[in-house]
Amino acid sequence: MRIVVLSDIHSNLEALDAVLQRARDERVEATYVLGDIVGYGADPNAVVARLGEQPSSVLIAGNHDLAATGRFDTEWFNPVAAEAIAWTESILDPDARAFLTALEPRGDAAEGLLVHGSVVDPAAEYVLNLEVARASFEAAEFGHCFFGHTHLPTLFIDEGGRIDGRALRDGAGVSLESNGGKRFMVNPGSVGQPRDGDPRASMMIYDTADRSAVVHRVPYPIERAAAKIRHAGLPAVLADRLAVGH
Repeated sequence: MRIVVLSDIHSNLEALDAVLQRARDERVEATYVLGDIVGYGADPNAVVARLGEQPSSVLIAGNHDLAATGRFDTEWFNPVAAEAIAWTESILDPDARAFLTALEPRGDAAEGLLVHGSVVDPAAEYVLNLEVARASFEAAEFGHCFFGHTHLPTLFIDEGGRIDGRALRDGAGVSLESNGGKRFMVNPGSVGQPRDGDPRASMMIYDTADRSAVVHRVPYPIERAAAKIRHAGLPAVLADRLAVGH
């Protein structure tokens, strides 16, 4: 089975449509969504509706989804993110609100554990270094954990207690084969707001046949998404940053 793994869409409909088309081209059969479906961007209702159309999906919430449905304290956010959450909450339609409210920041799927942040704190902790990754490996028994939140395509490996990690680049396949007791935490990067200097949408395809994972960077009409943000009256930085991938 080929599974497309998505995270941090952030209400960017243009980016989501581009990665979903790539997923269809790659003949994926299931979809994992690792949270932060909304926040920052201008199309929360359309993004939620689009994800609701995907067959064989497993979805979890991110901290922005929790905040937009009154389940996460917005004082945790910087002022720009808090303003975007307030705007998102004000325009969510009833169906989108109900969809997001049903999601939690941790879930189980056939191919592994799903968390938005970390295993220790599924909603909010950033897994950015070996020390934090180690704590997650020690917090639960799993072979594979798919996580988001950092907006960075990343792989962490636990091999008998030795933790290693690296960034994942476009088209670079990695093996998630658990030979020798290896365990993996893998982040597909951000669909809607990449932060690794590459503005293209980021997604991952995981193939259960050979336990391989490949990051795909997908171009999309960035200026169209940015124009919608400006038109909505959201902070201009949320539009400007799309073109630079930071």
